[in-house]
Amino acid sequence: MFDLIIKNITQRKLRTALTVFGIALGIFAVIVMGGMSEHFNITFERSISLTADKIRVLPEGGFFGSNLNESKAREVKRVPGVSDAYGLLQAPLDPESLGFFGGDVIIGIPPEKQASLIKDTKLTEGRFLVTGDSYKAVLGSSVAREFNLKTGDEIEIKSKTVQRAASITHTRNFTIVGILEYTGSFFDNGVMIPLDRAQKFYDRGDTVSFILAVPEPDTDSDDLAKRIELNVEKVKTFSPSALRKQIEQSLVVFSLITVSAAILAAIIGGLSVMNTMLMSVSERTKEFGLMKALGAETKDILFMTMGEAALMGILGGIFGIIGGGALVYYLNEYLATQGTVLFSITPRLLFIAIAFATLLGMISGTYPAYRAARMSPMEALRYE
Repeated sequence: MFDLIIKNITQRKLRTALTVFGIALGIFAVIVMGGMSEHFNITFERSISLTADKIRVLPEGGFFGSNLNESKAREVKRVPGVSDAYGLLQAPLDPESLGFFGGDVIIGIPPEKQASLIKDTKLTEGRFLVTGDSYKAVLGSSVAREFNLKTGDEIEIKSKTVQRAASITHTRNFTIVGILEYTGSFFDNGVMIPLDRAQKFYDRGDTVSFILAVPEPDTDSDDLAKRIELNVEKVKTFSPSALRKQIEQSLVVFSLITVSAAILAAIIGGLSVMNTMLMSVSERTKEFGLMKALGAETKDILFMTMGEAALMGILGGIFGIIGGGALVYYLNEYLATQGTVLFSITPRLLFIAIAFATLLGMISGTYPAYRAARMSPMEALRYE
């Protein structure tokens, strides 16, 4: 039966090629858009895992509200169940070129807390920040690759202030003392500098962007987050589980938007399969009648017709994966020179793409197969 399926789809080469191309375009879109969705899922997952034991303490207005006074970290640390607490300051590396996805960021951190912030992360060269460092920096792997930097080089950091309706840009060079290994998280796009130098350079006084609270062993993070809110005024907390839930909800919306467009393109490809199979059934009416007259059962006709549709779906899926994978590879290579990556091709995505292409072909071929299978042998043989 399989050799008959192969023969049937190769007899009409142009029509088969156009149909496979239609499916391939849809799967191409699934791979590209799905690859972007997968990358964001992986990045958030790895970013959270690096700080999974910490509670985020934010000002009441959130990340985009007011800053926190650094003294709040001491208040948080006094809450029963908190082992340690320290503030971080975040700012764009270059405020003039943020880009759509945020770009590189400065992370001001107390040097002695750097190992706690990125637990189990190693350096590819150099060292971590140490107490007493002034204008020193540790780079994420993407930043180092973007600017082609190594330990001993200097990186220029910019800040922008507005005075009397005019913006003034300040620059300062920081000496690189270490480069982090690739983590697949937001830290790859980070430049870590001592907190006191960050506060001075950005004219932030003794404020921080947010505080990380480290729970004591065997302490329930959700309960501790509530206690911090009750004991420390004008703060909002996110336990690791609450932060994960909020991010997952945001990612679901993002995934729905990106994947919906890809699925729409794939469905259009499926319609081309249905059109091709309907034309094929119409042209082969006598052939089906002869097969039935010679003893072929209804299930044989059904299997053969749906098999042709499924095979075209599989071929379209394979070509779509190859095309989408190639585009994603070259886009990532280019974006890597800009310090970022936007796509991840995972085994899960490949399985979904090929399964979706096969299923789409089979569903699109169901009605044509049904029409072919229900023909009466005598009526089919008399068909002109």
